[in-house]
Amino acid sequence: MISINSNKLKSLSKIAILLLVLYIIGFTVLKAATYYQTQKKKEYLAQELQNKKIEYSKLKLEVNKIKQKTQEVKDSYIKKDEIKDKVSEVFKRMSVFDYNLKYLDAKEMCVDRHIIIAQLTANSEKGIVAGEGILSYLGEIRKSDTNETLYFIDYISKPKEIKK
Repeated sequence: MISINSNKLKSLSKIAILLLVLYIIGFTVLKAATYYQTQKKKEYLAQELQNKKIEYSKLKLEVNKIKQKTQEVKDSYIKKDEIKDKVSEVFKRMSVFDYNLKYLDAKEMCVDRHIIIAQLTANSEKGIVAGEGILSYLGEIRKSDTNETLYFIDYISKPKEIKK
């Protein structure tokens, strides 16, 4: 049989208990440090998230202001259907026996610029000159290459008064 004297057993027990206590303390310190670092990182990320939310809100407000200003600018210029009504009425009043003006369509190029497509039919050269004079009053005209009676008018509108 193997015999261990009591002094040696006491010292081995003390060393084993000391190692166990040191291991528990070390493990606890390590877990506490990891928890502290995790909490610190969590607080930093929460603060960063809050800052990003504030920045996002500011940007969203700026975008909404810009959209509102853009809409105000768009509203201050004439629309395609308003052009149709006005130009059609002018063409009806100006059309006489010698020439006939007809509004066909308008294409919006940008907020203040439209291309009006009109048809000019005339019985004489003087009628064509008179009709082109009326069309040139609206803007720069260009005759179609494929159809002698079609004209393209570069119409640039001015902003209208906005009623508030």
